[in-house]
Amino acid sequence: MYETILLDVKDRVATITINRPDVGNAFAPISYLEVRQALEACGQDDAVGAVVITGAGKHFSAGGDIGGFKTMLDSGSHITQEGVKRAGEMAMAARLCPKPVIAMVNGAAAGAGCSLALACDFRIVTPKSRLVLAFINVGLSGDTGAMYNLMQLVGMAKTTEMLMTGEPVFGEEAVRQGLATLLAPEEELLTKTTEFAQKMAAKPLFAIARQKQLLNEIYYRDIGIFTQLEAVYMEESSKTEDFAEAVNAFLEKRKPLFKGR
Repeated sequence: MYETILLDVKDRVATITINRPDVGNAFAPISYLEVRQALEACGQDDAVGAVVITGAGKHFSAGGDIGGFKTMLDSGSHITQEGVKRAGEMAMAARLCPKPVIAMVNGAAAGAGCSLALACDFRIVTPKSRLVLAFINVGLSGDTGAMYNLMQLVGMAKTTEMLMTGEPVFGEEAVRQGLATLLAPEEELLTKTTEFAQKMAAKPLFAIARQKQLLNEIYYRDIGIFTQLEAVYMEESSKTEDFAEAVNAFLEKRKPLFKGR
């Protein structure tokens, strides 16, 4: 049914697994649509009481596919507003899902992968988990609702720090900062996440759906405007010399030399 993700339902917990471990679970263009469709399906399935999102193998998701960016640049094209909006719609699907949505952050959640985790209701991490909004490191302004969702969690100062520095936040600090819900030992991440998800699945889900609806209607009411602007700025960023330099430097394993244009 899906090309880049797996969907499994067991004991009222649905698990959506980003399944591209050979590229660190970086998103292919179709991945945004598939994750969104899976979240929407889980929201409508009475057999599902909670949803877990994770990544196959070592990492949650590396975010954008650098190899795909290189192909795009070589063809003379750029990131499109339509593509950015699809990524934003994926993140919003986690917000709009009437069931509790939990990110089980194994390894790195970077860029759009971090953004997806931030859009979930809960994040469960290990000391080795790292959340990093790495857009700035490749000359991009950011997408997938990263700035919007991060602001709701930690406010202006930490949002600005994470976006402008591109530095990772590891598991223990993520819990201290309010970015993560629970810190689990590396070897117990799956067990602890499953226990938490089953606990949430046993809650009165009609009331939870109304809680999420209230949060979205009051605190996320201008997400549509944000998504439009985010798409414009990402497209503009992808046309810069700095973006091309960052992609080439990454693939050539060297430090990029940015020129601010």
